[in-house]
Amino acid sequence: MRQKVFAGIDIGATNIKYGLVGPDGTVKVRRQIPTPQNALADTIFGKVRHCGEQLLVEADDLGMTVDRIGVGSPGCINIETGVVEGTCPNIPGWVGFHLRDRLRESLNLLVLIDNDANCAAIAEHRFGAGKGYSNLICLTIGTGIGGGLILNGEIYHGTTFSAGEIGHMRVRAGDGSAIVYHLESLVSSRAILNQIRERLAGSITPAFEALIGENLDGLTIRRVFTAMKRGDQVATDVINRAAETLGIALAGLVNVINPQRVILGGGIAEGESRFVDKVKDTVLAEALPSAVEGLTIVAAQLGNAAGFIGAAILGETGDGENEVSPAES
Repeated sequence: MRQKVFAGIDIGATNIKYGLVGPDGTVKVRRQIPTPQNALADTIFGKVRHCGEQLLVEADDLGMTVDRIGVGSPGCINIETGVVEGTCPNIPGWVGFHLRDRLRESLNLLVLIDNDANCAAIAEHRFGAGKGYSNLICLTIGTGIGGGLILNGEIYHGTTFSAGEIGHMRVRAGDGSAIVYHLESLVSSRAILNQIRERLAGSITPAFEALIGENLDGLTIRRVFTAMKRGDQVATDVINRAAETLGIALAGLVNVINPQRVILGGGIAEGESRFVDKVKDTVLAEALPSAVEGLTIVAAQLGNAAGFIGAAILGETGDGENEVSPAES
């Protein structure tokens, strides 16, 4: 008897991650390819289609059955029509793209889509750090900041499917300036690397010189955290300020939503436990005491597989409102 598995694709800013997932969340196959940079929508779609085709071939080779495929995409996703809506600056022409229908026509298979951060939240709720909790805030902190809200045990999409856009909350930098920024312009990996480059432009510190020489193009988030562990003051200052800024923003959300748990995922949260601890301390200090009673703030458990795991199980979670069979096209 052939084993039933679920197929999922996560379209990220840096990589497209995809895989086959068992009913218990076990990853059977895991792959990734680079996301073409500054590419038009049709080019990105071609890569997504290739990933879907490869998953179906691999499933067949392994004696597994796939009856649908899920996709996590950046942007606001209308789960009723399967169309990408809202801003999506990294993929020109992606807004208005009929992702579900185009992929269904190409693969002749049931396709479900949702926002990529929503997919990560669904996966963490079902199999990861959110298992057993009904009310969650889940953040993915990478090139940008994505957010997903689990309320009363289900992903919350909002009236026009744009709930959870935490990275676009407006915040101040915390340096005394009156300028207001989008949260992800201060806290994302891209923002942190830009701040480090500015601080090192005049004189590189010994810790960073040992890691990258004089070439600031060699900066990565992993190396920033390594410098921090070695006591570098520039890295420590920038990371602590980012964690405090995120904590202040989250404190407002905690006051409004009153969740049981906040989950921090993505490369920054995984890079150093002190980052999560600093965020937690800030939230506990800034939010209402009644809102943080019993609240836990933890790192995600599923790593960068969360997006495609959540996409793969969309139809298993009660969030499959965009289900349309190939026969209905």
